[in-house]
Amino acid sequence: MSLVYITLHYALVALYMVAPVYAVLRSLRAGADPQPRLATAGTFATGAAIGVALSVVYAVAVKGRVSIPQAVLAAYFATAMMILLKGFDSLLRAIVWRVSVSRQVAADGSRVKIVRKRTAALGNGLRVLVLFGFGLPFVMSAVVTYRPKVLLNDDPRSQLGFAFEPVQFEATDGTRLSGWWIPAQDGPRRLSSGQTVIIAHGLGSNKSNQLVLCRKLVPGGFNVLAIDFRAHGESGGQLSSFGDLERRDVLGAVRWLKATRGQEARAIYGVGASQGAAALIAAAGDDSDEGRAIEAVAAYGTYGSLPSLVDSLAGNTFLPPFSWLMDALALPIASAHSGANLRAFEPADLAANMWPRPLLVIHGVQDQIIDFNHGRALFDRATQPKQSYWIPRGDHNSIVNSEEAADAVLRFLSSARPDPVI
Repeated sequence: MSLVYITLHYALVALYMVAPVYAVLRSLRAGADPQPRLATAGTFATGAAIGVALSVVYAVAVKGRVSIPQAVLAAYFATAMMILLKGFDSLLRAIVWRVSVSRQVAADGSRVKIVRKRTAALGNGLRVLVLFGFGLPFVMSAVVTYRPKVLLNDDPRSQLGFAFEPVQFEATDGTRLSGWWIPAQDGPRRLSSGQTVIIAHGLGSNKSNQLVLCRKLVPGGFNVLAIDFRAHGESGGQLSSFGDLERRDVLGAVRWLKATRGQEARAIYGVGASQGAAALIAAAGDDSDEGRAIEAVAAYGTYGSLPSLVDSLAGNTFLPPFSWLMDALALPIASAHSGANLRAFEPADLAANMWPRPLLVIHGVQDQIIDFNHGRALFDRATQPKQSYWIPRGDHNSIVNSEEAADAVLRFLSSARPDPVI
């Protein structure tokens, strides 16, 4: 199944790259008629506006700055997406025309085309429904998987007063990744310098935006490696996969720590939020030397099943039948974009592979994005040793700022030990 989605991924990438070029060449071959060129120019202008708007929205959301190259790339992506949808609509129009027209023999023996108006009206009605029913999940899936990256405004020193070193490394599939190495601070609470925590941010965030997760860990005696996932911050790639492929980023971080920070990373832990937490759990459950090297995970506001999360989000956001269409089509289309079988991504099942290493599940009871029931289901399905920390008034974004939760994470990691294996 993964090979199918990888093939679809490369096919989609090729279509996105070729579609704008094809549209320009086709309009130039239209001869003296200016209409095709005007239509193409309008599509490019609309696509540019959407791409720039997406870049600005993401920059504002993570308190960063718009990257001009990324804005241009986002404009190209949005334009290509519009051209593909227009091409799909043209195909539907051709089908409606074909079934609505019949050829008859006139009195003079010539063949004439007769348009059946009722058939054409019904066909166009179905065309609109099919276009909207497929187009909405397609656009939603494309927008949430494609990430226009933004420039960072701060770093550990300016944000938290921590000394740091910018580092570069690769995910286990070769994707170029960026991170910050932050050594533990000296002080009375300093632990052995051999303990390192990987900080993993959520979807649409970056290593700066959720650096707050390490505010008590560095003074508490832990080294920290804060990473940018693929398609985020200063890392490579443009497509996200909600934690599935990002597990390879975490495993690449572990490999880099073992190769370059062996003494400082004799014990490796993970603290992540949302997508980052799902990626950490998946990485810790991976049957590899890097996966088994992750000795404990603290997960903020994440989910145990991506299909279950999409089902609940579709039901809460759209009315039937569009909620059913989103549920049925969104994940397969997102899988085709990312090149991973997202319908099979179940962090809760992977959490069972962490045994005998401990898991801490933190969730806000008032989480409006990943409902509290998802956090509770993840905890229930995970094996011992496990702990939970529920925040009664916490929502999806505020829990990373909870002082009580940060204290709970510090206590958890300070005493994290695997269950004895008998």
